[in-house]
Formats: sequence, structure tokens, C-alpha cells
Amino acid sequence: MASWRQQAMIEAPPSAVWELIADPNRFPEWWSANALAVTGPPTIELGSEFEQTAPPPFGRKPITTTYKVEEFDELREVKMRCQLSGWYSHWFLTEARGSTFVDVEVGIEPTALQYRLMFGVLGKRPFRDAAVEAIDGLREALAEDRERSAK
Repeated sequence: MASWRQQAMIEAPPSAVWELIADPNRFPEWWSANALAVTGPPTIELGSEFEQTAPPPFGRKPITTTYKVEEFDELREVKMRCQLSGWYSHWFLTEARGSTFVDVEVGIEPTALQYRLMFGVLGKRPFRDAAVEAIDGLREALAEDRERSAK
């Protein structure tokens, strides 16, 4: 249905970026608008699942849903999808002279009419905001990781 694709160069090696993306338990550190809390394995692989509590749409209670890893190529690609709504994030990483080129697509393939209607009205803005926040959050978390390791 609707999605947003965002690309960026992040000044960190792919392994450092991957550590954040492939550990759902760290999502609240860098993608807090999308993940308030996560429970699940410390790393993911194809077919693995984790629970994520997300901020509520329209001021209701936070929602806890199950995400499943649908595509996985270590250090290169991961796609995770909410099993309730169909919301997904699809990440591609490419090494670029010691830095990482990140290409992320955030979108929805609605699982129910209510999600089709809600996101049909909202358009692409929620996906754009989520993608931009994710990339900005990754940069900030990587800078914090570098500061911690420098001490």
C-alpha cells in the first residue's frame, strides 16, 4: 500500500550499524517513536520473532505486537514485519569506504481493513517520519557508542 524509502550515509562501519539494527532490544535507544520496549532474543535471524511495544496512534494506550523477520542476510539486509498490522521496515546496508550506505523502506501492507483505512487517510507521512527518525537515531546511538568506547 504506502511506504517511504530513505537513504543516508552513516559514518560508521556496517558491523556497527548492523549491531543496532539486528538487536531489537536496542530499538528503544534509537527508534523510540516506533519502539518503547522490546522483548525477544538479543539477535535476530530469518524467521525469528520478538514483541515490540509501540506508541499508540491517536493518544490511546501503547500497543504490544509481534514482529517477524521475513528477510535476512547478515550485515546486508533485514526485513521485519508487524504480524498485527502489516507495518514493516526493510533495511539494506552497503559498505562505502569505511562508512555505511543505509537504504531503509518503512511501509505497510495492511492485514485488516482498519489499517488500510487509517493509513489511507494518513498517507506517507508516518512512514517518512519513521524512516527519518530511524536514520537520525542510528547516527545518535552510534555516536554514543563511540563515546562510551573512548572512555
